[in-house]
Amino acid sequence: MRMLLVDDHTLFRDGLKHVLSQLEDDLKILEAGTYEDAMAIIRGDDNVDLVLLDLDLPDMSGLQGVKAVRDMNPVLPVAILSGAEDGGLIRKAMEMGVMGYIPKSLGSEVMLQALRLILKGGRYVPDNILQEDPQERARNFHSLTTRQLEILRLITLGKSNKEIARTLGIADNTVRVHISAIFQVLNVNNRTEAALAALQEGLIQSA
Repeated sequence: MRMLLVDDHTLFRDGLKHVLSQLEDDLKILEAGTYEDAMAIIRGDDNVDLVLLDLDLPDMSGLQGVKAVRDMNPVLPVAILSGAEDGGLIRKAMEMGVMGYIPKSLGSEVMLQALRLILKGGRYVPDNILQEDPQERARNFHSLTTRQLEILRLITLGKSNKEIARTLGIADNTVRVHISAIFQVLNVNNRTEAALAALQEGLIQSA
């Protein structure tokens, strides 16, 4: 897999490369400190799988750079990694077709799970920033039963339904029913999104 990391801070790129190396063994990270350098790499490399793009670069800022990349290669997946956590900006970016918006304030484990979701074709949006009522997700977590919280913790640890059933001493079908209820309560569509929600709310401590 080939990923283009675009950020003008060399020290930040060095630290992020260490985190990203946990995605997979054959990950190749290309680097650019400006949009001009990034565009040159995109023009010359047809095998980039994902562009991880900062919005605040010396030669272009805001969503102009996103538009430039999308115009050059509309099928190339782009995810934004930014210090800005403005809901309006995030909505505009997602409307432009980016696959994800990852705030730099996220922990490394949440970031990795977000990237895994994006690389599988999903889209990552930080619900805790986008939702109109910041307390809504917290209230949803409070409505989960003790058993559902136990199951959610095991989901976040990557346990299968059978492993969860064996750990808790309950039937496989009971696990499936609880997981379905968890998805409905948290307004998520799959296990990865549920785990991300749990990590974001601090329910699960990242490793």
